[in-house]
Parts: sequence; structure tokens; C-alpha cells
Amino acid sequence: MSGTTGQPLGPMLRRLRQAGDLTLEALSAASGVSDRTLSDIERGAARGPQHRTMLAVVDALGLAPADREAMLSAAREGRRRGQSEASWALPLPAATPDFTGRAAELARLAERLRGADGPDGLVGLVVGPPGYGKTTLAVEAARRAAHAFDDVLFLRLGGHGPAPLGPDAAAARLIRALTGSAAAHSEDRDRLRALLASRRVLVVLDDATSEAQVRGLLPGSGGSAVLATSRGSLAGLESVDRLHLERMPEDDARALLRRLVPGQQPEADDLTRLTRLCDAVPLALRIAGNRIGSRPGWTVAHLADELARADRRLDVLVAGDLQVRAAVSLSYEQLAPAAKRLFERLALIDGASFGSGLAALVADAGPARADAGLEELLALGLVQTAAGDRFALHDLVRLFAHERLVLRAGTEPERVRADADERVLRTAVRAGRWFEPEVQGEGSADPAGPVPLETRDEARSWLVEEADTWLPALRRAAQAGRHALVLDVADSLHWFSDLWGYWPRWREVYALAVRAAEASGEATAVATHSGYLAWACVRCCDDPVAGAEAASRSRRVAEELGDRDLQGWAWFYLAWCARSGGRAKEAVTAAREARRLLASAQDREGLPQTYQMEARALAMLGRPDEALTALQESVSLALDPSRGPRGQVARLTALHAAGSMVRLAAEAEDWEVVRATVDEPIDGFAAEGAEALAARLYLYRARARRALLAGAGAGTGSAKVPQGLGPVDDITRAAVLFRSCGDLESAVEAETLRRAWLAPARDAAEAAHRR
Repeated sequence: MSGTTGQPLGPMLRRLRQAGDLTLEALSAASGVSDRTLSDIERGAARGPQHRTMLAVVDALGLAPADREAMLSAAREGRRRGQSEASWALPLPAATPDFTGRAAELARLAERLRGADGPDGLVGLVVGPPGYGKTTLAVEAARRAAHAFDDVLFLRLGGHGPAPLGPDAAAARLIRALTGSAAAHSEDRDRLRALLASRRVLVVLDDATSEAQVRGLLPGSGGSAVLATSRGSLAGLESVDRLHLERMPEDDARALLRRLVPGQQPEADDLTRLTRLCDAVPLALRIAGNRIGSRPGWTVAHLADELARADRRLDVLVAGDLQVRAAVSLSYEQLAPAAKRLFERLALIDGASFGSGLAALVADAGPARADAGLEELLALGLVQTAAGDRFALHDLVRLFAHERLVLRAGTEPERVRADADERVLRTAVRAGRWFEPEVQGEGSADPAGPVPLETRDEARSWLVEEADTWLPALRRAAQAGRHALVLDVADSLHWFSDLWGYWPRWREVYALAVRAAEASGEATAVATHSGYLAWACVRCCDDPVAGAEAASRSRRVAEELGDRDLQGWAWFYLAWCARSGGRAKEAVTAAREARRLLASAQDREGLPQTYQMEARALAMLGRPDEALTALQESVSLALDPSRGPRGQVARLTALHAAGSMVRLAAEAEDWEVVRATVDEPIDGFAAEGAEALAARLYLYRARARRALLAGAGAGTGSAKVPQGLGPVDDITRAAVLFRSCGDLESAVEAETLRRAWLAPARDAAEAAHRR
């Protein structure tokens, strides 16, 4: 007898089959028993097969008498256990017949499970928010990998339910499933590790909530594997391969809906709309499909209409015992009171992602408490990490959070939102102060506050990253008639807007400010913000017609006030709109009128800019020498401490003039001058965070370098242009900066130019390879 006495039937059959050098398919052919049945026996899914089945198997194996009797005895024992074994068995749940998508995730899990035969046991963890299909994915992966293991066990830990399974109880369940008996000391975790080390077992642990719940169930060595699912990342577990599950790609989500409503032929637009209203969350998609399938006459379009009302969406996403609200509630109820409050307040954030400082602001909490709360929310899958050390609250979870917020706020939910908006907008004002010439961040830094803003870089980052939240807050303030707050925000962001000039929403910011000024009856503010609106129309939206209308309104109001400074700025914006509209002569006239008025008003910031505007118009008229003279005068003024702008505005003004000189030289194709003068403004704009302006100068430098290389004998179309000197590198930097500041059109142009420059080198290399 070859060591088979007392061994479970499955491992015994597997060992004897392999000893006979037979595959499952070969044994199936020899015995007449299907390979699926043989696989079920080896995995333990069938522990007591019929006697005639086992006779056919042992005959086909040609076993020695002792091995033959041991195998038949093990099968009889399995049949004797009968119903009593059912309480010990831990079979996989039934397969999901309409499983759709997740191809990349399945491939990754399959690859990892194939590597489970190494010296150390494999541990995989599928992490994701409630309703994202973690269990379904893990079961599907285990089902597909089952043939490579002696046994597959599935244990529900119930981590987010009312009675989670403790580590000792879980170990006992697994030992009973592996041995078929409730032996003494079955809770011994060392015994479980020994069992897992002695055979190849795949254990699926579903819905883990803590490291302690899982740690004692992991294989220490051998070819066994554990695949766990959890809403949190269980960061304390070591040597774990974590797969973070996201929402389904839209194509896969639509495909799943099609499979769930096969009797219909929904319009593609309706499917897309329903997919997006379900946030591409698998649980919500399945509920939607089941609701349509269970209601004769319902269509995809009808359910999409039902879900379109955000205040009813969670009520509609119910199908029998499947509920999105219930799935999220399991995590919510485990939160500590402070974390519950933070979670509810996160519903007030409008942006797709947010930083911890913004979370603290809306929750009116200190930084440390907000950070601790976010960690708790991460552990329960209620928020997710996002790029750049940020967080995300997905749509259906946000709706649940908003429901709870309304319940807690009672009769004053709008007061809660207004207070949060006030804190957000006051922070925007603090951040904007960093860029005002005379303030330079004075009073902005608050090391103990939710958003410290201790540097200009921090202020810039906050304004850009949280714009999708502070701008809606500004809209709500305007709608509520909080005109002074709207004007404070718009005023404080005026100088910063120059550094983020391609953001198209500046037009809305200053349109709101103009309306607030008009409603307040503040004529000076009307003239001021109408001018800013003119700038936003022409600079950010390339709409000189609307810009001229706003500038003309600014000029009329300023004239009524007799304010020469505001009149001068209005003429400056009129000059800009005229130049952008191709009316160069009109622009020269307007720029000179602006200079006359600003000089009389002793406006130190505006005066040098009028020379730059005149220079650009003169260049359009083909008068480059006069343009250069005007630019030199602008630099002279900017750098004169007695007459020039204050603070960082002097440096920015001089940089703008230097950049315009580079542009003049580039338009004249004087590449030597470009190459000699471009580096300083590039570095200066980069240091100031003016990415769009630095990007434009990178393009000029790239053209200069390429032209000079061609003149040195490389040839403009040659494949031998040496990249080490930077033309292609400069184009690449320009494209990156254009994308970063939101000028996607210029980014595409730069990338197209880069490909065109690289094409000759690529073609030459391919030709050389063919030779």
C-alpha cells in the first residue's frame, strides 16, 4: 500500500492519476467518466461519488489491490457522511452566468494564481467600494483556476455584516472543510497552516474587514493560495498582491446591461445614459437590469428617466434584496461618530476629487481629525484614493452621504451648505492674496488651519486643484445674493488669473462679479469687473467681440465716474480686443489712449503694459522696429523702482516684454536672436507658474535650435538632427505644459509637430534596418 490510508478521496485520486502519468482527459477516455466529474472529485466538490463511477475509475487506473481498496473505502466514507458533511463543506457559490467584462482583472488574478506553486503561499486581495463586484470577480477567478488546485474553499467572513466571523471561528471552519471532521483543537491556526502547506488549496475569503480576521488564515508555505475580498486595503498585511477594483469601463457596463435585458433592443444613447446614472457600478447595473426584466413594458429609457432625479435614485436602485443603499449602509454603520459626520459633509464637495484640506474645510474639522476620518473611510471603502494624494467619493456613495447629511441637518440642510461654501470661498480669498502686488500672501498662511497656504505654490495648487468645488460655491453665493462675498473672491483672484490664463471659467467668475456689482449698486466695481470680464473673454475664450462689449461697458461707467485709471484700463482692454480681432490700427490708437490716461492716473501696473499692447499691434502692421522700441520702453518702466509696478508684477511685466521680443525675432526668423534671448523668459515664466507662456517660448526655442542645426548642415528634413541639443525635447516640454494648463489645442499642435520632426529619423532607421 502506498500511503493512501486515511487520505481524503480527492488528493488520493489526484496523486494516483499523476503517478500513472495520466491527464484528466486521458483518465476520462479510459474510464468513461467525464473529465468534469473527475475534476469535481479531485477538488473535493464531489466527496462521495457513486460506487459504479469509482469502479470505472479504479479499473482505468489499474491500481494495486491496496490502493484500489483505499480509494473505494474513501468514496464509501464520503457517501456515509452524507448530509452531515454539508455543514462542513465550503463550496464556491454558483457561477454568474452573465459575467461580463473585467478581462484585465481576471488575467492578472489568473497569472498570480498560476504562480501559487512556489515555496511561499500566494495571497491576493481584491479591494473595492461596496457594489463593485469584488465577490463575483473572486469567485469567477477561483472557478477558472480550480483545476490547478486539490481543493477550493469559499468562506464568508461577513466583515461588514452584523456578526463578522472571528479569526478562530474562521480557522475552525476551514479545518473542518479540509479534514471532514471536527477534531479537537480545530481552531488551532498552526494546524490550518500545516494543512495548507501539505496540499494545493485555493481559499476564497469573502468580505474581510480587518487584518486580524485574515492574518491567521494565510498559508505560510507550500502551493496553497488565498484570495480575499475587502472594502479596505488591509494595509497591515504584508506580501499581499492587491487588486484595486474600479467602476466598470463604459463599454463593459453597456454590454452587461444588454445581457441583462436580452429581450429589448435599446437605443445606444439610452444604454449610455442608464450606465452613467448607475455610475458604471456593477451592483447598480445588475439592479437596473433586473428591474427592467421583472417589469413587463419597462424599457431602458423608462428606467433612465426614473433614475434621472438624483433625490430618488437610491430609492429606484432596488430589486428584491439587492439595494445600493443597503450595501453602502453596511460600511456607514461601522463608522465612528466623527467619521460619520465627515463622510456626510463630503457630499458638499462638487469636484470629482478633493484634498484632505478641502475635506477638513467642509466638515469644519481640524486637519488631524479630518486625516483620521479619511483613513477610516478608506478602510471601509466609502472613499477611494485618487491621483496626486487626493481622494474621490463616487456618485452613488455621494448620494447616500447626502441623504445622511439631510437627515442630520434636519430643517437646515441649506444652512450647512452655505456655511461650508463660506469657508471654501474665504480660503480662495486667502489663496488669492499670495498673488496681489501689495499683499503678497500677507495674512494667508495659517499653519493650524485646514488649508495652511504657507507658500505661493501651495496657494496656486489649492486654487487649481479645488476649482471644481470653489467655483460652484461661488455660483451658489451669487444665487443667494451674497454679493460682497462674490466680489471679494473675484477681486482676490484677479492677479492669480494671469498665471492660469487658459482656464475658460474666468469668464464666468467675472460675469458673476459684474452682476454682483450691479446688484449692489457699486459703479466702481462694475467698471473694474467689466474690464476683467473683457480680459477673460479675449484671453481665455478667444471671443474679442464679447470682450469689446464688456470693455465698452467698463469705459462708459468709468467715464460717468470720472475715474481716469479705470478709463485707462478700459481702453487697454479695448486695444487687446481690437488686436485679437485683427484691427491693428485701432489697437494702436486704443493702446496710446490707455497710456495717456494711465500715465495721468499714475498707474504703475498698467503703464508698461500699454507699451506691450502697442508693440503687438505694430508688429501686426509690419513695423517691427517700432514694436521693439515699445517693448524696450516697457522693460525700462517695469524695472524702474520709482515708476514701475510693485512686487512680483514688475518681474512678470518684464518677462512678458522679453517674451514678446522673442516672438518678434521668431516672426522675423532671426533664430540667432531667439536662441540668445529665450532662456531667461522661459526660466522666469516657469518659476512664476505661468505654464502657457513658458510653453509658447519652448516652441520658439525648438524652432530656433532646429533652424540653426539645419543651417549648420543637418538639413531641415534630415534624419540626422541631433536630439541631444534639444529641439524635440523642447517640443515635448511645450506639449506637457500646454496640457497641464488646459490649452489642449496647442498641446495637440505641439505633439503633431513633434511626430513630424521625428518621422525622418524613424524612416531612416527603418530603411537602415531593411538594408
